[in-house]
Amino acid sequence: MITAQDKIGNILSQHPHLKQKLIERSPKFKNLENPIMLNTVGRFATVADAAKKTGEDLDELLRFLNRNL
Repeated sequence: MITAQDKIGNILSQHPHLKQKLIERSPKFKNLENPIMLNTVGRFATVADAAKKTGEDLDELLRFLNRNL
């Protein structure tokens, strides 16, 4: 189960199919296609950080991620 404190980079390395699903969900996740951005920011950014930065509702984003595992 993915939690708010999980790192985006860790999630996407374990579940690479989620990257495209996130991009399809919102164009705000388009920067996940950039490997440098994913390697640098993804190591430190949590799901909570991503929700805040993109304006997503944290609970909805968590449900989406866990539903698409």
